[in-house]
Amino acid sequence: MPSSLRSQTRPPRQDQLPPGPLAQTRLDPELLRRGLALPSELAPQPDDDDCGYWDERPRVLTLAEKLKRLFDSELPRVHSLRVQPAWVAGELLRFGGDFDKYVRSRDLIKQEGIIFRHLLRFILLCGEFVQLQELGEPDTSWLDELRQIADQVTTSCRAVDPQSTDKIIESARRAADVVTGETQAEDLLEAPDEDLAEAAELEEFGAGVWDEQ
Repeated sequence: MPSSLRSQTRPPRQDQLPPGPLAQTRLDPELLRRGLALPSELAPQPDDDDCGYWDERPRVLTLAEKLKRLFDSELPRVHSLRVQPAWVAGELLRFGGDFDKYVRSRDLIKQEGIIFRHLLRFILLCGEFVQLQELGEPDTSWLDELRQIADQVTTSCRAVDPQSTDKIIESARRAADVVTGETQAEDLLEAPDEDLAEAAELEEFGAGVWDEQ
């Protein structure tokens, strides 16, 4: 996501979007245990009368920033990864999945192609998360909710460009076929029955999806 769209895709504050189970039961405790974050960086703190007017309060980390800190701790030799929190799929669903209404309300009409590709990446990511079930993840109750979200975003994308949406889903399914025993993306996202494109076309399209604008 280009930095120029940061203000229009910024995640909501915690008072508008409270942290979920992942942050509360896993990320926050682990970041505190490792000394990677202060309590004031994980949740808004009550007003302190001892704080002066000019005292700067720590900014509460977003979910993406929490994940990045944990990632840096686990893989300290990786230096080239940049993370920019973005709230796109969630905002789309807040508008009932109406892509046109979403981009118009956020003044993103000129960048709708970037937003559309971001949503396609989100669909692919949902397909990858389903593999955690195969890796022995004990609690997979969240998969049903993930399927519903992925289906809603897929429906929204198909309303904008059905051919591109189906191509990227089919591309993900074929990529999963390369690894023996890997869960196919179609287990989460139902791909259409008909053949959509040749393998070369899918590969070319997939490469374009990941290009930054």
